[in-house]
Amino acid sequence: MKGSTAEIERQAKAILDSVESGVELIEERARPFVERHRVTIVAVGLGALVGVGAAVMIARLRRRRTLVMRLHDATTSVGDRLERPLSTIKSAAERIAR
Repeated sequence: MKGSTAEIERQAKAILDSVESGVELIEERARPFVERHRVTIVAVGLGALVGVGAAVMIARLRRRRTLVMRLHDATTSVGDRLERPLSTIKSAAERIAR
């Protein structure tokens, strides 16, 4: 059992070393590109962020419910909230009347 654990640890270390060297290679190759195009990368990132924000706002505006729908929902919710206290008052009055 101990031999298999050591073998697994050795394989995991080899994989980790391979991944780390791959990341270092990518960083080494990408650094000059990023340094040359830093402003463009930031501008594209900000543009994408603004685009996503605009899309969300447009989607919310298009999905907006009409005033009649919102008023109907509001009156229904007020009625639901009043129903419980009224039923409690009715049941208390019935108990007192007995």
